[in-house]
Amino acid sequence: MNHHYQIIPECYADTVLVEVLGFEKPNHQLGIGKVFASMSKTLEKRPTVGIIDNDKVKPKALDEFEPKGENHGIKRFSNGKHTILVISPAFEDWVFENAQSKEIDPAEYGFTSRKAFRDASKSTKANQNQHLKQFLNTLKQKKAPGFVQLTDWICEATGIDKADI
Repeated sequence: MNHHYQIIPECYADTVLVEVLGFEKPNHQLGIGKVFASMSKTLEKRPTVGIIDNDKVKPKALDEFEPKGENHGIKRFSNGKHTILVISPAFEDWVFENAQSKEIDPAEYGFTSRKAFRDASKSTKANQNQHLKQFLNTLKQKKAPGFVQLTDWICEATGIDKADI
């Protein structure tokens, strides 16, 4: 089993998403500040990618990163060996946009509203929610554009071969 400690998702749902994409045992940190702290302290010399949501307040630490592009609702920033991927808009809306692009109905997975999906995504038990995992996995299998882009940029930033996930 591979450990992808150099991939640092910010919230429970981001962690489930990263695992569904094939990156096992990411370095979950609760909150944007902890993502940046982990990058600068623990993993300062390794290629590392932090995955955060586009929150209302831009994190000050992001000022040290240079914008490198935006595609399929993901903004890419880098600073040396470190990359930050910002999911935009917030995670729940981004996932629903990806589902819509592939004509996948979230209600088939029990998510009859964005609020229901948001509640499942914000739960500390998100990693145990089979409906959430199945929904995200379907989006991965159907090659939702944001999911493909996120996978590509994680692999590029960390040096992970896509064939290994």
